[in-house]
Amino acid sequence: MKLFLLSLEVLAFSAFLVLFLGRFRTFCHWIFVASLTIACGLILFASFRFLRGDISVFRILWPVPLGEFSVGLDPLSAFFLMTIACVSLASGIYGCGYLQEHHEKKNLGAHYFFYLLLITSLLLVVTAKNSILFLFAWEIMTVCSYFLVTFYDEKRSVRDAGILYLIVTHCGTFCLLAMFALMGHTAGSMDFDQIALAHYTPVLSGVLFALGLTGFGVKAGFFPVHIWLPHAHPAAPSHVSAILSGLVIKTGIYGLLRIIFIMKDMPLWSGPVVLAIGAVSGILGVLYALGQHEIKRLLAYHSIENIGIIALGIGIGLLGNASHHESIALVGYAGALLHVLNHAIFKSLLFLSAGSVIRSTGTGEIDEMGGLLKFLPFTGHLFLIGSLSICGLPLFNGFVSEWLVYRALFDGAIHFHKLGIILAVTALVSLALIGGLAAICFAKAFGVIFLGQNRSHQPSVYKENPGMMWGPMAFLATICVWIGLFPKAIVSFSLTSAHFLLTTKPLPAQMASLLQPISSFTKVFYVFLLVLGLLVLLRALLIKRYPAKNVGTWACGYASLSPRMQYTASSFAEPILRVFKRVVCFRVHRSVKLRNDLPEDLELSTKVVDTPEHFVFRPTLVMLKRISKLLLKLQSGHIPQYLFYILLGLVALLLWKFPWRT
Repeated sequence: MKLFLLSLEVLAFSAFLVLFLGRFRTFCHWIFVASLTIACGLILFASFRFLRGDISVFRILWPVPLGEFSVGLDPLSAFFLMTIACVSLASGIYGCGYLQEHHEKKNLGAHYFFYLLLITSLLLVVTAKNSILFLFAWEIMTVCSYFLVTFYDEKRSVRDAGILYLIVTHCGTFCLLAMFALMGHTAGSMDFDQIALAHYTPVLSGVLFALGLTGFGVKAGFFPVHIWLPHAHPAAPSHVSAILSGLVIKTGIYGLLRIIFIMKDMPLWSGPVVLAIGAVSGILGVLYALGQHEIKRLLAYHSIENIGIIALGIGIGLLGNASHHESIALVGYAGALLHVLNHAIFKSLLFLSAGSVIRSTGTGEIDEMGGLLKFLPFTGHLFLIGSLSICGLPLFNGFVSEWLVYRALFDGAIHFHKLGIILAVTALVSLALIGGLAAICFAKAFGVIFLGQNRSHQPSVYKENPGMMWGPMAFLATICVWIGLFPKAIVSFSLTSAHFLLTTKPLPAQMASLLQPISSFTKVFYVFLLVLGLLVLLRALLIKRYPAKNVGTWACGYASLSPRMQYTASSFAEPILRVFKRVVCFRVHRSVKLRNDLPEDLELSTKVVDTPEHFVFRPTLVMLKRISKLLLKLQSGHIPQYLFYILLGLVALLLWKFPWRT
């Protein structure tokens, strides 16, 4: 606990220090990097002890009504602390290299201040033991995220994205305020430990879970309350996008898991509802991503997809707990927790790689790229590792967590009753569909961006970014591969946290049965690597003896290849999206120019319409604006009119309190 409190002090002190020293850019950079490295190192050391099952609480009385400064470390908090430390360290160092050269006019001291304050608030959110402290840290996190998202505030689209983020997340915060108020009223205290001891009626527990699912779901990006996510990620700097996707939206998952731990007796419909939200979020998230042509917007929709996978794990955990199959609930929760970490790692890697591409090329439009692998080899191969991880392919970290979710769903399909079997099988089909569509989407992204020829009208030689940028990317890529090849330790941590949620003790035999398929596949892979190495060595020897000849690629009868012969992002995704056109409002636009009755210029463009945003939330916003204009007439500025309002209020109070009955 002392190391954790020391990390909070380092972050808070450094935040105000860089704010006042913002003019000294170089000095400010080194203070930021040093403080972030020290704090994240302390957090990692502090969390390892509690990942084994220990619990510690620190309390200080403060003058805030109904609360106290109470923070606690337990296996659930420690798992999220480990995630925060890894992602915030890599993204922060990357951000120094990303911003150092091209933003001379920006006050980076203020940016670093909000970054460090955001990390501090994230740490408090996942360790708070009191509702008041939790909401206080939650609000600081929201405000800091807003200022980080609006770093490029000279653009109107960025300002609009920031305002949308504030409005939507504060709607979710209102639900959380109502939930904690009801809990505090029932328990007679705002402390989590006292709230956990209270008894809730079935109706009240249903209301509380609905409020928590809505409030935390807005932050997590559940469908259909995800509308802020595709706007905020492209607007923010790439390292901020990594923090948003890797950490900020995960606080919604943490809050949902903490409520599950506190309430214990969940409503019976909670499991099916969370499973349904997970399936819909996962499938529609990846379909919307498949139709995007801007790299960071594509990655933003994939955050919704992976949040859906996490929700599938939580949903099967709730079903297993409700049907008294604790082993199924354990594996489901462990898979969800492990995917929280894995998604934070590989999605941060992908956002940082996308930022490296944007910084080198000056654009985020996929169709204006191509052939970048020969110019940006480090970025290209690291992006490939992130792509293989997010697709859940073996030997990478995404496969391990998705395997746990699959295992829980398979066990549910075998051991549940009729309704549970239907839900588990439906979730299995959804998860398989999500994985297949994700593989198609990243085949499109990597192929169109890094392979083939450059599509830019003014092609130039692009340069790889400095080591301060690709170094953190390599760190995250190493974690992706390490977890994929050696998952025992991290699976053990996730199982310990899942046991804490279920208040049971871990069994070594459970971990052995979960890891057996992965370890068997890894052994086969080692043999494959040995054979592949021998083949590469044989090829090298043959090339020395029989030199290879380089010839041009056959151009299908044309004189030479051109970028117009390559797949674009639109043409690659069009056959798949056409199948789901009624689900995602898929639209295709073709333009053909003829000369001498022969087609000269052919263009194909596709568009996917975000249904909740364009058909639900935008019309609602227009209606609210009209109502606001009508209500604005009440605020005329004339004092006699305001006195008349006061008179009406007094008359209403007198009529309400008048003793009509004697």
